[in-house]
Amino acid sequence: MAKETFTESMTVAKEPQDSKITKPKTSFIGFIADKGIFVFTGILVLIAVLFVDGFASLQNVTDVFHRAAPIGIVALGMTFVVITGNYLDLSVVAQAAAAGVILIAVSNAYNLIIAFAVAFVVAIIFALVNGIAVGYFKANAVIVTLATTYIGLGLLRLLSGGSQVFGPADGPIATFGTSKLGPFPYSAVVLVAVTLILTFVLTRTNFGFLIRSFGVNISATRLAGTNTGLIVIGAFMVTSMAAMFAGFVLAAFSNTAVSNMATGFDFQALAAIIVGGTSVFGGKGSVPRTLLGVVFVSILSNVLVLVQVSYGFQQVAIGSLIVLAVTVDALGRRVSKK
Repeated sequence: MAKETFTESMTVAKEPQDSKITKPKTSFIGFIADKGIFVFTGILVLIAVLFVDGFASLQNVTDVFHRAAPIGIVALGMTFVVITGNYLDLSVVAQAAAAGVILIAVSNAYNLIIAFAVAFVVAIIFALVNGIAVGYFKANAVIVTLATTYIGLGLLRLLSGGSQVFGPADGPIATFGTSKLGPFPYSAVVLVAVTLILTFVLTRTNFGFLIRSFGVNISATRLAGTNTGLIVIGAFMVTSMAAMFAGFVLAAFSNTAVSNMATGFDFQALAAIIVGGTSVFGGKGSVPRTLLGVVFVSILSNVLVLVQVSYGFQQVAIGSLIVLAVTVDALGRRVSKK
């Protein structure tokens, strides 16, 4: 009975929004906010194929997806946190690094099963600390996850001595890092698998419905008797699991891991999420669109490298992209309310 009431309340809450969303279709800002990622990705690919030497080679294309995989996996998981509205998980940097170091160090000392188990427990701890602080104590997500980033990286450096760990050259981790399914590296296969799984979770499960409803109207979600704190914890849990797998994939790249291996993952993932069309204000977004955002950001970075643009300018470009995407998102929301 409560579920029916909740569904009805959300339907009532969403109808005005849906009717408003139809208006911006005639406006340029509304079109860019909703469909821009498809247009700009197509334009970028066309320009890269026609004017950038080496871009269209099979080796370069597979390398783009190979390098995009860990950041992409992080972005797909973080999408759940962002959709809940005004939440962000900066601790993915520490989580991915911890998973990579644990995978190699613990598997060297014991075996892969124990390494997976330890990494899983660490991911759960991160998710619970972040989720409880933000979901139940209403702490600012940026501050909380920034704090857990420093705590996590600090503990990781203390336990590992800050040194780089190496896996055996003929071990399963190294084998995974160099193996391919046809022309595609296993890392890209994992990225696609995570996309399919998380798309199903977000669109076909009650948990996914609650995540989206929470972002659209938190008051209606709370009034329906839903434990909103658990929703936030669940969103952080998805992000932590994704960061763990991203750390595994990243460690397999070179069969090594170190505490600073995932530096920059937080903002690169955020760029992909926002560029893909997930609103930082919550309630709007999808896993496939985030994947498209990952593709766009990865191709853009690859093109800048191929044309020999300095790393500093690459950072400026990605930062500017985030600012532009957030601005378009905000303007699109403003137009839709008129």
